[in-house]
This record gives sequence, structure tokens and C-alpha cells, in this order.
Amino acid sequence: MKVRPHYILFLLMISSGFGQNLVQNGGFEEFVSCPVKMSNLNKDAKYWSAPTLGTTDYFNQCSRTKLGVPMNFKGKQEPYEGAAYAGLYLFAPHDYREYIQVPLKEALEKGSRYRLTLYLSLSEKSDGAVMDMGAVFAEKPLSIHTKRELGHGELSSVSTQTSHIKQFPINEYYEDKQTWMELTFDMVAKGFENHLILGNFKSNAGTNYMSFKKAPQKEEGYSYYYLDDISLTYLGPEYKTNEVYVLDHVNFNFDRFDLQPKAEQSLRDIYEHLKKNPNLKVAINGHTDDLGSDEYNDVLSRERAGAVAQYLIGLGLDKKRITSKGFGDSRPLDTTLTEEARRKNRRVEFVMTKFEDENP
Repeated sequence: MKVRPHYILFLLMISSGFGQNLVQNGGFEEFVSCPVKMSNLNKDAKYWSAPTLGTTDYFNQCSRTKLGVPMNFKGKQEPYEGAAYAGLYLFAPHDYREYIQVPLKEALEKGSRYRLTLYLSLSEKSDGAVMDMGAVFAEKPLSIHTKRELGHGELSSVSTQTSHIKQFPINEYYEDKQTWMELTFDMVAKGFENHLILGNFKSNAGTNYMSFKKAPQKEEGYSYYYLDDISLTYLGPEYKTNEVYVLDHVNFNFDRFDLQPKAEQSLRDIYEHLKKNPNLKVAINGHTDDLGSDEYNDVLSRERAGAVAQYLIGLGLDKKRITSKGFGDSRPLDTTLTEEARRKNRRVEFVMTKFEDENP
């Protein structure tokens, strides 16, 4: 029998940032300088910048100029929270647009779900309201030499990878000048997203615009909005039925089963998904590499799978909805007999399938 060293099972990553806001300085409270000039976001607000030639503004209670809070050059508005917020045009003559971008605290995990939320308020001096607000994710920060809208054409021409434009769900015009309006949507990450860009990505002709002016105007009006409390939070992986997933961050020695905090988060993700989907069950399958006897590997793989199953049961999962099996080294992912191959083969997998309760 070969002596088995104390191997650690290294597996694919799932983010442990559940509930953490991945937007840096999402409330605009951190600043480099107290604002004294308009079009000052790039210099004053920490982490935030404008991705185009549009001149986004930064407002803070510390300012004694027309960039103060609550009173400023666009009217009066208390922050949603804290002492600061940003301001930008979502609609203006000649398709002029302003945008805002920020690096995320970490790249998003491919296949995982996230929720983007922000709070919006129309400035008192706006001529009208829109119902078009969107978001784009990018691998690198954008720097585009334009003052007009960032449509699909402009975004497709940049050198860095960007997502499709994601619109916030439309219920009504964003016309409230007193109460902050909450905008939110859920999305599934592709895995390259490192930066977030916000604004109206449509031209004036394509924007839903409602004018407050009673008489028709020769000149197009404008809609200026305040933004505050922007957050992006991790919701967990997007699990599909009948698809094999490798469990993350589970450490195994000879006769021990240890869970890192990230492994516990992964198991909680699985449990929460099963809790929300009572028609699903899960099968846990343990595997080893080729070192050691067949008998030892069979026992070890069953113990590993069983330990994971017991953890899920401990979280509250009904025993009828979970099975565990060990396959030893009979189902390797890589048969090249290298250390890298053995690392891949030491794993625990799970598969979710449809479940029918025989005793509802």
C-alpha cells in the first residue's frame, strides 16, 4: 500500500462576499477633497470617475459652495444616507450624457448571481423626468472621448471587454424630487466584471422622457439626477439541474474533514438554493486520486461525501433530499498520473435533480 501524504483538496472558487457591498465607496462618503468646483467627481470622490467627457458632479455637506448638501446649484436634496451623493444628466439637449464608474472590490465570479441596487432622486430644477437608467460592467475602466450617449456601438468599439447594457426595470417615470427612488436588478456574472458604469445609455430619441413644461419647447429639456447608496451584493451561484459542480474549499487529510470559511459559505449557498427550491434534491459524490489501495480510497471517498452531506443536514436539509456516495479513484477527471492531475481528481462533486416527495 502506498503511503498517502497529507494532501489538500484545492477546488474552484466561489465568492465568500455574501452580503458584502462590492462597490467601493458606494455612498460617496469617502473623498479626496471637499468639492469647490463643478464637474469635480474625478478629483474629489474617492474611487469614482467619469468614463467619458461628460462632467459628473460630486456633492458633500462639507462644501460651502454650490456643491453643498442639501442645497446646491440644482436645488435641495438631503442624502439618502450619510453626507454626500453624486449628480449627473440622464437627459440633456443634443444627446449630452454624463456617466459614473467605479472599480469593484473584487472581480465577479462566473455563474454567480448578484444584485445591483441604487437610489435616485430627480433634482428640483429639472425640466422633465426619464424612465431609462442602465448599467454596464467592464473588465477595465472606460475612457471614451465623447460627450454623447454610450450606446452599443460605442461600447463595442472599446478595447476592453464589456457586458451588454442592463436596464433597470421600468415601472414609472423617475419623477420624485423629494423621496429617493430605489432601482434594483439581479444579474449573473460572466467572470470578467471588474468595473461598474452607470447612466442612461440611450439617445434622446430612444429615451422615455416626460416634460414638465406645459407649452411645447423649441429646445430639448434636461433631467438631472442625484445618486446615492450604490451597492452590488453576492446572491450565490446559479445552479442548474443535472449539472455536475465541484465543491469548493474543502480540505482533507487522512482521517479529517476540515471546512474553510469559504467552503462553509459554498455549502450554505447550496442549502439556501435547496431551501428555496423544495422540488430539488442533491447527490454528493466523493472522489480520490490513484494513490492508496482501492479499499482505502473507497472508504475515504465515502467519508468525504458523507461529511459534506452531514453538514448540509446540520444546516436543516431534510435527509430525504440528500444522498452521498464514494467512487474512490474510479472516475478521474485527468488520467495523466501527474501531481496536477491528482490534485484535480481529489474532489467532492454535487448534482441537483428534480425531487418528488412521496409523503407530502
